[in-house]
Amino acid sequence: MTARTLNEMLAQSVERYGDKPAFIFKGESTTFAQLEDKIEHCAAGLAELGIGKGDTFGIVMRNCLEFVILSFALSRLGAVAVPINFLEKADRIAYIFNDAEVKGCLTSKDFLRTIREAKESVPTLEHIYLRDPGGDEPALETIYRHPLNEAAGPEVSPTDLVLLIYTAGTTGLPKGVMLTQHNVLASVESCRLAFDLADKDRFMCVLPMFHSFAWTTNVVLPLRLGAMTVVIESLLPFQPALKQLWKHKVTLVCCIPQVYSALVQHVHGPKAFLLRLLNPLDMAVSGAAPLPAAVQMKFEKTFGTALLEGYGLTEAAPAVSVNPRYGTHKPGTVGLPLPGIDIKITDDDERELEAPEIGEVCVRGENIMAGYYKQPEETKEAFTADGWLKTGDLGFLDSDGYLTLVDRKKDLIIVKGFNVYPQEVETALVAHPAVTEAAVIGVPDSSGDESVRAFVVLEPDQSIKPRELIGFVRPSLASYKMPRDVEIVDELPKNALGKVLKRELRESAAKGA
Repeated sequence: MTARTLNEMLAQSVERYGDKPAFIFKGESTTFAQLEDKIEHCAAGLAELGIGKGDTFGIVMRNCLEFVILSFALSRLGAVAVPINFLEKADRIAYIFNDAEVKGCLTSKDFLRTIREAKESVPTLEHIYLRDPGGDEPALETIYRHPLNEAAGPEVSPTDLVLLIYTAGTTGLPKGVMLTQHNVLASVESCRLAFDLADKDRFMCVLPMFHSFAWTTNVVLPLRLGAMTVVIESLLPFQPALKQLWKHKVTLVCCIPQVYSALVQHVHGPKAFLLRLLNPLDMAVSGAAPLPAAVQMKFEKTFGTALLEGYGLTEAAPAVSVNPRYGTHKPGTVGLPLPGIDIKITDDDERELEAPEIGEVCVRGENIMAGYYKQPEETKEAFTADGWLKTGDLGFLDSDGYLTLVDRKKDLIIVKGFNVYPQEVETALVAHPAVTEAAVIGVPDSSGDESVRAFVVLEPDQSIKPRELIGFVRPSLASYKMPRDVEIVDELPKNALGKVLKRELRESAAKGA
């Protein structure tokens, strides 16, 4: 029987794989049956607190088992989890808490001061719980020590909201993306079919669970399969994560390019040969940011495993496309649409374009969000007249249906009436052996035109002058695409998933003008 809700899905896995480990966290194993028992007790405790259908509950913490327990307990009650980037400042968290009207929050001692500061301006926030006992606030386990309530819980339907994930807000205030039970399950099913996975596979959750990429592919997908997941609390330092990969014979990793780059840097010499020989990985998937060709080549050479680039966004819960596990891999593309998902390219008037014309990537499928929370106008603007999600990304489809992303629509630079795609300029700059990262923005002038400005991070112990870099990219770029200015910086501003915050670069450039 096909599961209609997340808890129906979990119940089916518990029935088939009850005694099998679902998670390994800090060396401790939790079986599917044990996980179900904790979720059931946690839901009973939340109900005693007055948490019910439609209520929202914040989660601000690093990866842990309690993150999963609370999220599924809320789902069982028809309540909504609001996972938030733990690196956010108090005022940002307060904004999200107020917008979502959260009743409670789960956090850890590391972030308690920030949550308390935020709470001062959040009248709806009644309950703060810690992951671990021994703090000034009660531990989550005190909730699920409550006896089970024999009364039937609320009726939860596939269309009920289960997740409220706020966008990173790189262009303004965060917007709450409303994901239903069915949205999440549809995305999980698309991934299952595309990746050809089974209960024997072993996952590793390295990315933070507050992000939809990690939650869907590293938490819910393996629970659906009856597979085991090794949970890594924090990505840094890298060596423990590598040891866990080998120790537990992890077969699948879904991560971001920066993680794959770092993993390669931590494996060299005789260790690299041994890893390739004993590497348990069958597949690695990269998403959330463009995958540099050099990183892909180094990873595949080091690990002997295909690194498949994919594409998604929170509004799609999040998976949209991926290079196929079997068949043709096209480096530089983000692959084919996942099963059950359609992609088309449109112009500014929402007319569909023929391959390989560049336009806005539009997506359709049962995974697509219900809308933006309390923002009907923003929701309306996010969809075409015929109901396709407008992603805000520019790209094109080739004759085989593979999608190539060109850039963010809002990052497009107009120079003398010509379109300049920042990613093309960034790729040209990173091709220099002294450059490790690059970010390109448009700087407007008084005439309404824009010029190209680049921010570059160099490899350790490397030095180069800006004019040398400009000279290096001149043969590969048209004159109007050439950076007028190149600034060497120690690091680029990023969010917790490693995405460059170009809004901050634009603000910095404006102040320096």
